[in-house]
Amino acid sequence: MKKNLLIFIVLMFVAVGSQAQEKTLPADREAEAAITRLREGLVDSFNHQDIDRLLTFLDTNAVLTWQNGEVCEGAPAIKAYYERMMKGDHPVVAKITSNPEVLGRHFQGDWAISWGNLNDHFELTDGSQLPLNSHFTATIARRGDRWLVAAFHVSVNAFDNPVMALAVKKVSVLVGVVSLVAGLLVGVIATRLLRRTKSVGAA
Repeated sequence: MKKNLLIFIVLMFVAVGSQAQEKTLPADREAEAAITRLREGLVDSFNHQDIDRLLTFLDTNAVLTWQNGEVCEGAPAIKAYYERMMKGDHPVVAKITSNPEVLGRHFQGDWAISWGNLNDHFELTDGSQLPLNSHFTATIARRGDRWLVAAFHVSVNAFDNPVMALAVKKVSVLVGVVSLVAGLLVGVIATRLLRRTKSVGAA
């Protein structure tokens, strides 16, 4: 009798667990679909450099950490950073494109965390091309009937990236030019000293 009762209880737990899973799966699918639409809107507005539309996908006090390590909190700070880098009197970036690849996502109630690769490409105002392929982590929160980005962190490989390669190239060119100028000066001075020595010897 006890054995049959135990089997019955186990079967009840399995049935309840299955029903609970069936009830939660649609919610997860709905959240996945909403976050996918959020991502598509972010990418489209980002690639079209539409900062005002992009801000509509962010939470009021969203915190963004950019590739250069600068941190912005809230829509005004984020827009000011974008305007300074892209539209100011001395803009640094001429164009940015991105094609994010989501590698994973976790859900916890009204919160989700996504991470992956941005596959971002920067064109600087000096003509430099920087395929950074940054890595990102995004914290997404449900706000009413919408999902919005609450925090976004982007980073690049500090030891191997196009910015470092460009800096090394510039330093190499500068060292080469300085070495050439120094060599020419040494040659001129040595030639003058040699001529002066010959003149003194002839006298």
